[in-house]
Amino acid sequence: MRKTPIQIPTLSSEDFSKILPPSMNYPSLSELFGHYSQVYLKHIASKMNSYTWFRFVESESKNLIFKRMATRILYRMMEREPADRYCAGNENGYVIGELAEGLTSRGVNYKSVNEDGIGIFEREDELLLVGCDGVGDCLVGEVASFVILSLFDRHPEKTIQEVFSESVEVLLALGEKLEVEVPEFATFPNEISQAAVTAVSIKNNRCEIGQVGDVLLYHLRDGELRLLDQNRQWLDLEKLKKLFADEQYLAQRHIISNAIGRNYDPYWMPAFLTLKKDDVLVLASDGLETLHPNEIFEVFEEFDDDREVLNALYNRCIEANLKWNTSGSPLYTKPDNISIILYRHK
Repeated sequence: MRKTPIQIPTLSSEDFSKILPPSMNYPSLSELFGHYSQVYLKHIASKMNSYTWFRFVESESKNLIFKRMATRILYRMMEREPADRYCAGNENGYVIGELAEGLTSRGVNYKSVNEDGIGIFEREDELLLVGCDGVGDCLVGEVASFVILSLFDRHPEKTIQEVFSESVEVLLALGEKLEVEVPEFATFPNEISQAAVTAVSIKNNRCEIGQVGDVLLYHLRDGELRLLDQNRQWLDLEKLKKLFADEQYLAQRHIISNAIGRNYDPYWMPAFLTLKKDDVLVLASDGLETLHPNEIFEVFEEFDDDREVLNALYNRCIEANLKWNTSGSPLYTKPDNISIILYRHK
């Protein structure tokens, strides 16, 4: 098992000096807005004058400082250490295993941090794939992704349900400790951190799926692609095409009713799947849904090598999100963090 870096488009200081007038160009803007595309940066800057831009930068800077301070304190409390089997906690990169491989990236035009996380745990009698998506309106969504994956790593003897429940306890305890160390954090009106998560346990041909929230699971068999929805129903490609043409669905597709956090509902039911040789599973954060299901299917038609499929899905997400907010960009384009794990059953 190994981790390697991933390429992410990032605006440089030179890019900012070319795009912005001197009165709007401040030091370290790449730290705040390096995740923007040039097109989107020009768009938002064109709506402001020097004063309103200054206030915008000031607000974003305070927000970044606040979040970074919180994460440093929380990771110190957890005694965070490097790990090869998962990538989380505002990390970006590939996790490459013998049986499966995946990637996670902050993407473009969304946030300067990566709130997603992925884990590939290859054990003697089990392959466990885990994808997490930190909830965006929390203080530090990436912390929940890190907590969940680190607990799966440390406790191979525990079930999916047990790790989910323990993750809730750890997150609540961390929130209480944070408020003791910095009492002002009690003024934050939302949770410190929570995350959606899907865990896929594969033992021989039996696959158990624990899903809390909207981390996606696609299944490809004999040229047929389908998606497991939040109600444990499999949606085929024709159904997905209809949904992606429905504006109301697109507006509400990622409103979740359950997540690992204070209001976690433990009474969810797992889904089960019997795998056949050459079945493919794609476990992904909802950042993959910036692509139409047709395009996901076409990638599998175009490439035979699994690494090429993984990279093509990622690169097409980046390309789509770079064009976001431009003429001709599809309604379903949705900039977000992007995480994808690909597994082919032997």
